[in-house]
Amino acid sequence: MAISKIKTGSIADSAITTSKISDGTIVNADISPSAAIAANKTVICTSITDTNTFNISLLGFKMAVNEGLTVFNLIDGVVDEFHDESGTDEAEGSNDHYDATNDLYTNNASATCVSAGFTMTSVTEEDTSEAGNNPTQGTATSAVFTVPLGMTSMAAKVWGGGGGHAGNGNGGGGGFVSGTVAVTPGQSIYIVAGEGALGGNGSTPGGPTSGGVKGGAVGGGNVTEPCNAWGGGGGGAGLVSTDPYGPTARQAPSPRTVSGTVLVAAGGGGGANQGAGGAGGGLTGDAGDTSPEQTNAEESNGGGGDQEQGGQGGSTGSAQSGAFLYGGNGAPVYGSGGGSGFFGGGGGGSSSPQHLGGGGGSSYYGNPAVTSGATEEGNLTEGGGVADPAYVAGTNEGVVDAPGEDGYVLLTGSGTSFGGPGGGATTIISNAFTSTTVPTSSRIVVFEENVDSPTLNTDIIASVSRDNGSTYTAATLADSGYVTGSSGQRILTGQATISGQPSGQSMRWKLALANNTVKIHGVSLQWA
Repeated sequence: MAISKIKTGSIADSAITTSKISDGTIVNADISPSAAIAANKTVICTSITDTNTFNISLLGFKMAVNEGLTVFNLIDGVVDEFHDESGTDEAEGSNDHYDATNDLYTNNASATCVSAGFTMTSVTEEDTSEAGNNPTQGTATSAVFTVPLGMTSMAAKVWGGGGGHAGNGNGGGGGFVSGTVAVTPGQSIYIVAGEGALGGNGSTPGGPTSGGVKGGAVGGGNVTEPCNAWGGGGGGAGLVSTDPYGPTARQAPSPRTVSGTVLVAAGGGGGANQGAGGAGGGLTGDAGDTSPEQTNAEESNGGGGDQEQGGQGGSTGSAQSGAFLYGGNGAPVYGSGGGSGFFGGGGGGSSSPQHLGGGGGSSYYGNPAVTSGATEEGNLTEGGGVADPAYVAGTNEGVVDAPGEDGYVLLTGSGTSFGGPGGGATTIISNAFTSTTVPTSSRIVVFEENVDSPTLNTDIIASVSRDNGSTYTAATLADSGYVTGSSGQRILTGQATISGQPSGQSMRWKLALANNTVKIHGVSLQWA
């Protein structure tokens, strides 16, 4: 059979569809340089473009610095391409906010309010925080709050978890603690919201029933037997810490340290058939079935924890005492768990027919980073801090005939945000650098990036001092011409004669920014 030829003129428009073209078969040579390809059909890697633009600008900065040696015969100097704040004097500057993410100073920083509320598994502020998780009752991993830029202190309010009920005994309410905490931008703060404990269901002892279960990673005391219908678990403590936590406080003490413990809100003790759980403290938790704040066991009811020791376990049935960050277990077979706390409450005892309540844990604000600390103890089933304006309904109570309510943690403060039009008044001043001689002339190089449209020597003013900042002489800035284009990045240079200043060898540079937003990536000062 003869080979047929297909002429291009015989191919109808749109006859060759995508399905008839093998992938990867069209090469550059097949596409005309004048082809009208829409812009939305092309992909440009903007991150690479931005990086290259910055690197070209940085090269211009270094070339301008080198000019000071080769053209202007300056013999000494310093170069600070910003990677941290070590080259500037934060005490001397004003509103000199450093953007650590992008390694620059800018004058468009503004205060922004931060409010992060933590439950066992959620957080209200996702920009700063990562929620913890709680796979099963009595186990959890801590949430994380990352201190934002510009925040040096935060207000913290913490509510502990309520104890579980059993039979005729209600769980104790959790405690409440508040304070102002000194923090550092970028610091990780670990949060555990106190988990409310489960209670026994009050069926016939020894039957196939559910016993109480402790609350939380910072755990209350447990009931000893899983079918203990007559003992409730102890409530978990709420916690603010610099140590990570999870899943239980009964594991090895590290990294659970006293020094890393910032604030603790006590958990309430578990109730038992003949005794209610003690409420979480205050600085000292309540003993089971009573309101007195005491560490000693009250007959077979567990004692409350305080600032130095756990509450004593109930006197019958080998109930456990509380300890650092957890409550004592209840006595076999029908004892109730102590509430967790800085030191937890003792577990409730068990001596037929009496099955008594666990003690409440203690709250804590004694960390040196905390100021204006305060606590409020629970009262029977009611938790502390219920009248606080930030209180969330359904929090930290030992509910009648129901599991204890979970606690809550709220962190608030002011951070710093960047962006938006307009630049505020900002002064950036360098540390002092010692010259080998008394200089008479100087040159400053500024790696600057426009955000708005600043006017040189009005919105950006550079000056130089040789007497440690007591006297400054302005340098008239000009665009060096090294960098142009749409990036806004440019190199500014200026000279200043400083021979008229008081004699000195302590050199500083100063930048005054105002009116229009700019970014400063680096500064060099040279002298002779």
